[in-house]
Amino acid sequence: MTKKQSSTNLESVVEKHYWRGVAFLIILILAGTGFWCLRHYNPALFLGKPDFIAAPTEELPNNISTESVEEKPRLLNINTATVEELQTLPSIGPQTARKIIQFREEQGDFSSVEVLTEVKGIGEKTLEKVIPYITAE
Repeated sequence: MTKKQSSTNLESVVEKHYWRGVAFLIILILAGTGFWCLRHYNPALFLGKPDFIAAPTEELPNNISTESVEEKPRLLNINTATVEELQTLPSIGPQTARKIIQFREEQGDFSSVEVLTEVKGIGEKTLEKVIPYITAE
């Protein structure tokens, strides 16, 4: 075998393995994309049996009042809330809670929950997160 034939043979082997590697990576990317699409557009596929939902089939006994079942969760009054209570709200940390109380002490009670955006550090996005949990009574 001459040096030229050996070199050509080696190049064909390298080229063959190169294209196998490229094909493997393409298949891997396509499989990963397919798996991502399944998880993104049909997450119930990975939750087990989501079509089985526990729901009571019988009526409530007479001794249980329906008022206690239908009660809405208590909203947090931002005009009377403490620092600890304000920290239970989403996106409100200790510093922001102190700023809310400081603003309330300086400016008076909040007339509405929308006034909360005047507190430094609270913008529209934060207000959207906390508005379901607060009231200004």
